[in-house]
Amino acid sequence: MRLVFYGIQLYNLFLSNKKKYLYIPLGLYWLLIFILTSIPGRSMPKIFGFSDKIKHFGAYLVLAFLLNFALIIQKKYSLINKYSIIFTFLIVLFYGLFDEVHQIFIPGRFFDWWDLVANGVGSLLGIILVKVIIIFNQKKDANLLKLS
Repeated sequence: MRLVFYGIQLYNLFLSNKKKYLYIPLGLYWLLIFILTSIPGRSMPKIFGFSDKIKHFGAYLVLAFLLNFALIIQKKYSLINKYSIIFTFLIVLFYGLFDEVHQIFIPGRFFDWWDLVANGVGSLLGIILVKVIIIFNQKKDANLLKLS
């Protein structure tokens, strides 16, 4: 429950200044993923002690989380807003595929279907977290209206 509370706080922060708190961090995070996957395999620093699949899962969970919020909050394209879950999943999944193909050209790195699966599962969980946060935020707002 505490996670949902912090998620609602984060959602409200995103709404307060989309560019500062959402779009810039999303762009920087996406760039970080690209930079890290461009490092040759033998030069890759040992970050945490987790399995490669857990790292992929976590990285794409965060990417989908930020991207889904960005697509929901933007008001310019109503179709993207309405189908943000589908657009988020497809964009992140295709980026994951691009990233795996890109790694073929990096010494010591290679294409791995299981990495792509971990990316997809992480993406789905990131999208689900956003949906849960928004549902709880709407319930909170509805409860506040009832009290007034």
